[in-house]
Amino acid sequence: MANWLPRTPLPPRLLSLSRSTAALLPGAAAALDFQGLGRLGHFVAISTDAPAWVSFYCSAAARQGDAGRRYSQDPVPGSGVLLDLATSTGALTITAPPGGTYFSTDDPAASPLLRALVRNTGTAQAAISLTVSVVVLAP
Repeated sequence: MANWLPRTPLPPRLLSLSRSTAALLPGAAAALDFQGLGRLGHFVAISTDAPAWVSFYCSAAARQGDAGRRYSQDPVPGSGVLLDLATSTGALTITAPPGGTYFSTDDPAASPLLRALVRNTGTAQAAISLTVSVVVLAP
C-alpha cells in the first residue's frame, strides 16, 4: 500500500530582491546570486537601472557553460538558461513572459539559488542593479 505524506499547502508569495554588480565596463559581465526565492517559482518582472543583457540559470554549471555566448546567439536547448532578456534605456523594466518558470537543479542540500549573469550593454562603465520580482511556489 502506498504511503502518502500529508500536503501542507502554502500560498504563493510575491517577492522582489535586488542585487548589484561592481562597476562593469561596456561588454563586461558579472555573476549574481539571489537567495530566498525558493526552489521553484515564476518570474513576474525584471528591472535594471542601466541597459543590460540578463540571463538566469538553473545551476552554477549552466551559468558557467553559457558565459561565452554572444548576444546574437540563442541559448542551446537544454543548456539550463531559464530566461534571457535585454533591457534598454527606454525599457529598464520587463514583464516576464507567460510560463517564465525558474527552478534550481543545484545540490538540494544547499540553499536554493536563482543564478544570473548580467552584462553591461551600455556605452559607459556602470554598476548595474538587478531587481527580480517573482512568485515563489516552493520554498
